[in-house]
Amino acid sequence: MINGKTAIYLAILNQGEVRAEISQWVNSVIAEGKFTIFVDYPESKPISFNRNKIVKKFLTTECDYLMMLDSDIVPPANILDLSLFGKDIIGGLCFSFSQIVPGQAAVVPLILKRNKKILKGDRHIKYSPLPQEKWEGLTECDAIGTGCIIIARHVLENPFWLTHYGHFPNIYDKTGDKVIGLDINFCYRAKKLGYKTYCHTDFKCSHWTPMNLLMIHNSFTQLGEIIERLKTQAKK
Repeated sequence: MINGKTAIYLAILNQGEVRAEISQWVNSVIAEGKFTIFVDYPESKPISFNRNKIVKKFLTTECDYLMMLDSDIVPPANILDLSLFGKDIIGGLCFSFSQIVPGQAAVVPLILKRNKKILKGDRHIKYSPLPQEKWEGLTECDAIGTGCIIIARHVLENPFWLTHYGHFPNIYDKTGDKVIGLDINFCYRAKKLGYKTYCHTDFKCSHWTPMNLLMIHNSFTQLGEIIERLKTQAKK
């Protein structure tokens, strides 16, 4: 704590532009004075280097938590309250376009569980969204995205990261294809170290991104198919 308040290092990752809503939010939380906040706008490339650089800078401070926020993610006004839960890793509920089956993409909530069955020889760590009926507000899960994430200092201070490619490496196969993204990889390795990841589904974040209307159409089509299957099952 700094000055008797939880101290948060807020890194807003960007490439020269930030949503106006984020600027307004930053001004409001600083004015509120509930937390001691240090704001940074890192824009290094690639993203894995940027995140690792952020962690190194965070560890030179006396802050209790690191919050990373992408420039296209607009969090709810009280998102910093997530730090008060005292969790190792926690985030608000974010959404992304993701392929569910080859050739099909849908809007997916980034509250993820690791699939227990992995095909032999498949080097991808397979994750899928936790069913909504299992959401409980503050919900433990296997992974969340890094677009809006709060990480406790003790997690990032673990010497393991320094000897294992840093905190946020992507994993590539021998042909150069990315097989594990840095966000999933971080949560996966953190869990193996004994740390727990949470998503609080009451803290929903907006994700402003260029959209392919065909993907939106396919998402609603898939949703309709799921509803129809549930209706059919209910009648049996």
